[in-house]
Amino acid sequence: MRIGQVAKLSGLTSRTIDYYTKKNLLSVERSSSNYRLYPEDVLNTLERIKALKKERLSILEIQRVLHTQDNQGVDPMVIEVQEEINRLKGKLEIVEQRYQQCSEIEKKRVFRLLEKELSDCFKRLNEC
Repeated sequence: MRIGQVAKLSGLTSRTIDYYTKKNLLSVERSSSNYRLYPEDVLNTLERIKALKKERLSILEIQRVLHTQDNQGVDPMVIEVQEEINRLKGKLEIVEQRYQQCSEIEKKRVFRLLEKELSDCFKRLNEC
């Protein structure tokens, strides 16, 4: 299948498909006319990529999932991460409610503390 057909059937742009190809998320061959030819299962792979992106996995993480021979251990991990995200969203709602009840001075103090914590958290994430 050529890239235009893949784009039309998947609902993605040719540019997005080209990006995924360059990031080794999709396999492609070249025709004698130098057209990119994608295998028939490319649409399944693209659906999987869309689902993993909805789970907020990075391109590198998606690459690992797609290239893991035994994906049985990966999908439960994604479910576990999503459950943790949902749990944290619930906690965040509680924190936001309490924050709304704080005075302006307390809000500024909380903001400074959270800003530092988030900064440290992002640093640790980048180290992974």
